[in-house]
Amino acid sequence: MNRLEMGVKRKYQASALVILLTLCIGIFVGRQQASLYSEAGADPSGHVSVKAYRDGDLFYEYDDHNLITTIGSTRIRNILGWDNQTGATIHLSLSDDATPLVSWTKLTNEIVANGLDRATGTPSGVNATAYQVTYQWTATAAQSVQCTGLQWDAIDDSDDNLFAAASISAVSLQANDMLSVTWTVNIPDG
Repeated sequence: MNRLEMGVKRKYQASALVILLTLCIGIFVGRQQASLYSEAGADPSGHVSVKAYRDGDLFYEYDDHNLITTIGSTRIRNILGWDNQTGATIHLSLSDDATPLVSWTKLTNEIVANGLDRATGTPSGVNATAYQVTYQWTATAAQSVQCTGLQWDAIDDSDDNLFAAASISAVSLQANDMLSVTWTVNIPDG
């Protein structure tokens, strides 16, 4: 191969490399834009934070996302579409259930004893699209907890009002332990 042929070959290789890099950059930028657009239509979401204290010392801490139940999504639809729902979604519950399901309408084994029954939390605004609900229980006897729920009805163990549920790492409480749960619910703009 002479110098002229080698020069032409290198030009084609360089052009091919530029085209390949341009395609890769284009794909990357396209994916970034797609992810920005997909976030704008993000689903309602939630976060739960659980802390347990024994003799005033923090001995357990767990943070995770929740799942919004099917009836929770229906409630959002009904509030927005027909304004036919009443009662704030500020009641917190606990259970020893391992993993909640989106089809649940209540915590299947809700704790209604040992000072850990359903409670009305204190709501507060986080920002323009999110709010928090917090409550702190004091256990009156030993109890294991590994699930928490957010309801729109204050009645212990009542059904058809579970907005969201979250599985937490199991915590074994003793009498006089305090368990603090904070739910954050976000309905994103977009």
